[in-house]
Amino acid sequence: MSRISSSPVSALITLDPTSSEPLHRQLYGKLRAVILAGRIAPGAQIPSSRDLAQELGVARNTVLNAVEQLITEGYLQGEQGSGTYVTRTLPDDTLRAPRLQTSPARRVKRFSPLSLHGKSLPSVTTLLPRAGRSRPFHPAVPAVDVFPFELWAKLVQKQWRQHSSDLLAYGEPAGYLPLRRAIAAYLTGARAVRCEAGQIVIVSGAQQALDLASHVLIDPGDPVWIEEPGYPGACATLLAAGARLIPVPVDEEGIKVRAGVTRAAEARLVYVTPSHQFPLGYTMTLARRLELLNWSRRARAWILEDDYDSEYRYTSRPIPAL
Repeated sequence: MSRISSSPVSALITLDPTSSEPLHRQLYGKLRAVILAGRIAPGAQIPSSRDLAQELGVARNTVLNAVEQLITEGYLQGEQGSGTYVTRTLPDDTLRAPRLQTSPARRVKRFSPLSLHGKSLPSVTTLLPRAGRSRPFHPAVPAVDVFPFELWAKLVQKQWRQHSSDLLAYGEPAGYLPLRRAIAAYLTGARAVRCEAGQIVIVSGAQQALDLASHVLIDPGDPVWIEEPGYPGACATLLAAGARLIPVPVDEEGIKVRAGVTRAAEARLVYVTPSHQFPLGYTMTLARRLELLNWSRRARAWILEDDYDSEYRYTSRPIPAL
């Protein structure tokens, strides 16, 4: 440990050459601390880098690095031909809100920084899927323990070598165009979906897809059919978008369209999982699909179809999308 006390500044600073923290970071922290504590008055001049280095027994570059950082952050200011001084208005002072000097009875009412809609969101977050270690038969989670990580890494490495730095720049908002073209081609063959790459939007997961769709397709207060029982994550996202959820029962054929019409014939949107109903596992029959499509056409309503695991089939081809 060393302390040099030739000047008032150096007398306040102790550096430890045996510490793992670099000396310039120690000096920066000590100087900043004594400035904030008011032990060096605002406007006071500090010794030159050469003098301070000599007094502390360190290299001049150590002092220069610490002082330059403090100047950058606004604790010190250099005046050409004059020296370096403590700033009269410290950056920490500007970040502190002034305390109101009023009696409790006359204090200004504190306002929440959140909107009314924002304050309502915590009540729906409990419905969202929780992250955590997967376990057998965990809903909506595949067997991630058998994912072919080694093969995946080789494929990624192979593709990455073939591309330029363009991939590191901003891309198209809807997602990587070659990927969207490949998805459109796959959907045409595997799901009988007639679509183009311009109709595909790449998202980070099902929740983002549901959130984007719900904000685009419905307005706050719109009635929305939701399967009962159904996917809690969809309920949470639709509630967050301001939807008025209308639970519609499900039987072996799928969502009961007539029950939905009875409860809210003017619904703006219906959320369904027709290929593999969540959580009962039923596949919506052709008759029920046609009934749902006919109602949506008459009501001019959207169908939000969530085929969360339609690829997991072993005895037949995937069922065409609605």
